[in-house]
Amino acid sequence: MSYLAPWSAPQRRSRGAGRAMSGLGDTVVATRDPVATLAAQVSRFGAEAPAAYQFSQAPFLDSGNLSPGLALVALTIYQRRAADAYAKFGDATSQALLESANQGFSSPVTFVMMHLADVTQSIRGFGDSVGLPAAAGDTTAGSSLLDIGMNPLFLVVAGVAIWWVVRR
Repeated sequence: MSYLAPWSAPQRRSRGAGRAMSGLGDTVVATRDPVATLAAQVSRFGAEAPAAYQFSQAPFLDSGNLSPGLALVALTIYQRRAADAYAKFGDATSQALLESANQGFSSPVTFVMMHLADVTQSIRGFGDSVGLPAAAGDTTAGSSLLDIGMNPLFLVVAGVAIWWVVRR
């Protein structure tokens, strides 16, 4: 017996990773290629879109490489969004985005690759704002706070929370 540590029953030897490592590595999370996400967003503005928003006739293949055609169409949509924003608001931010998009036409592939996340997000928002259907495989579609209200689990939790508050 030691006076430095309290006595405890002998511990059973763990085998394998044990419970300490049970939650690690159980699932594999696959992230989608950012160029493929851009291609899916640009393809929303294809032949199925209203005539004012048709920028390509055939959907782009998500090959993982940014083709010059995809970059050019993405930059054109990005410029259209900036031009519409500038026409509506006329502020300095919209004007700066429009000028940036115009300068990007000197090298569309370089511009789109350097601003890939911003271009993709802007095209996604522009497509949503004009009422285009969600892109194939879009993981952000239907994730607004208003859509939470129709989730059955949310309704049950909200009901229990209200009951608990009223009960007190």
